[in-house]
Amino acid sequence: MRPGVEVSELASGLRVASELRPDVNGVAFGAWVRVGSRDEDVADAGVSHLLEHLLFRGTARHDALAIAEAYDRFGSDLAASTSREETDLNARVLKEHLDEAIDIAGSMVVAPAFNDLEPEREVVLEELALYEDTPDDLVHDILGETLFPDQALGRPIAGTVESVESLDEAMIRAHHGRHYTGDQTVVAVVGPVEHAEVVDLVERAFEGIGRGVVHDRRDAREARGATAFLERDTEQTQVAVGGIGISRKDERRFALAVADQIIGGGAASRFWQEIRERRGLVYSVYTYVSSFDEAGQVGFALGTRPDNLDEALTIAGAELADLAAGNFRDGEIERARDNLKARLLLTMDSTVARMSRLGRSLISDLPLLDDAEIARLIDAVTPADVQAVISELFDPATLCVAGIGSDRAAFDRALDAFRSPVRGAA
Repeated sequence: MRPGVEVSELASGLRVASELRPDVNGVAFGAWVRVGSRDEDVADAGVSHLLEHLLFRGTARHDALAIAEAYDRFGSDLAASTSREETDLNARVLKEHLDEAIDIAGSMVVAPAFNDLEPEREVVLEELALYEDTPDDLVHDILGETLFPDQALGRPIAGTVESVESLDEAMIRAHHGRHYTGDQTVVAVVGPVEHAEVVDLVERAFEGIGRGVVHDRRDAREARGATAFLERDTEQTQVAVGGIGISRKDERRFALAVADQIIGGGAASRFWQEIRERRGLVYSVYTYVSSFDEAGQVGFALGTRPDNLDEALTIAGAELADLAAGNFRDGEIERARDNLKARLLLTMDSTVARMSRLGRSLISDLPLLDDAEIARLIDAVTPADVQAVISELFDPATLCVAGIGSDRAAFDRALDAFRSPVRGAA
């Protein structure tokens, strides 16, 4: 556990974590609830996200305007987000405002009033419309449905127009009652405040939260090698490629982080250098890694004109094949490890980042590793470890591919080239 970190569990099962940082003025705090889009059925898809929006529409103790005015006075924004497995609220305030700030956030989590459902539903529908008009975002939703078909893990986090329009107050209240319980909630605080004071603030702010049932999540069932293409009149073809990854508790996660950095995680990565810098085929290309309770996703994305798509995906396939064969360039592994360690230390200068890592670790039941231990685990990654995860997880023959564009034939040709990479094509 990191030095200065303390964790307590309240009678409700709610866990409170804090890290004392007397050298800063601001206090970063966040509340995480173990619920996201993968905890939904087809009929209520998007309910977690809509509920997150409704938290800001007033509580038993604060109306919506009072919440907005209070955080304006604090000089802070109260942010919220919904992912596939969690919902969170977070902010950074001066210590003198912490009591009131946590009181408001606790009331939002424990006792939302579910006001203004119809206006907020319209806001979410506009959000969905924005995604529809943004192909480089929409392609990831198509990939999710292709990789994890007919299951919540593959559905869009915000739901669909049909599902959001069908949600009523009773469904939203029932979802809140099932999931917004003490044993599925974590509060994390980092700043110049003692742990005992944090516990006292949280106990009062979250008064009334009860125990519940921590729901098991169904095993993810992935499709291998599936493809999907949406025809749109666009100048570029947007492509997202993904495959099954590893869980957040898998010991290979550090090797995968190194692999991700080498393939497409930075300016010196294979994809960035070979596809963008040397040939100018794309404006943007990147890789990503997502980890869930028992599964995960790896992938990459790019956008390019149809005439360039074949060459771009041919190079991507060739680079993956080269890495899977263990052909690392001089300094490639070391540079990726150094990058990860440096980013870790630079990020930890931020109280918000420290708070976020603390809260996310607890809500995911991950060990609270200190920075030195994480650096040691990164340094322990070997070329053989990286080769193994790339060979297993980035095989072009098993990766799913989604595309949006105007030329299906160009997409199909590029897909064939990607599936059968020729080593040395780069």
